[in-house]
Amino acid sequence: MLNNSLEKLQKVIEYKFNNLEVLITALTHKSYASDAGSKNCNERMEFLGDSILSAVVVEVLYNTFPDESEGKLSQYKSQIVSAANLSRWAKLIDLGSFIFLGKGEDTPTARNRESLLCDAFEAIVGALYIDGGLEAAKKFVSKFFDFNLAQGVEITDYKSRLQESVQSEYKRLPQYEILKEFGPDHNKQFEAGVYVKNKLLGTGAGRTKKEAQQAAAKKAIENTKKTEK
Repeated sequence: MLNNSLEKLQKVIEYKFNNLEVLITALTHKSYASDAGSKNCNERMEFLGDSILSAVVVEVLYNTFPDESEGKLSQYKSQIVSAANLSRWAKLIDLGSFIFLGKGEDTPTARNRESLLCDAFEAIVGALYIDGGLEAAKKFVSKFFDFNLAQGVEITDYKSRLQESVQSEYKRLPQYEILKEFGPDHNKQFEAGVYVKNKLLGTGAGRTKKEAQQAAAKKAIENTKKTEK
């Protein structure tokens, strides 16, 4: 059963691991490891994959948009490596169904949780790097990135859009505040709020303060549209 599952995932990601233990570790959530009395989970691999993923995305952006500024490329990168986007990529390969979860965690809702899918996707990138080197990881990530470009997915700077709207209506800039930090040190999450005249327009979370601010701005724009209806 386990071998069939691993074989299926390898076909989906179009890579055959030389060492299956690397793939198994990438799929092992800490709740499963805890149930088994083991410390061998995917958190360290996720940490590695996060860095590899960022490097690959930066290289693709640098080569794809030769005329864009550093600031614009940073905005693109922030949205591409966001938890929301990585979880979407994970869903494209049904990654949630392959993750090893502890009994208390194993529910359909948990398997579709954004943070779980994002972490597992990064762990897979880390596993590919360990087993096949940078080229294997780059080939895997580039497929998803190319998919986004081929589909014409708009990479949006929500903060700039909100700023234009707020300046037009209120003649002032929106103010951002980090409301809280949560999660372990290696996977810190931030929640940001965006305000105008001390009124909260929206909140959002992300793995960096900038990502959280972008998410808050996006939510503020969505809330504004609802109010206008």
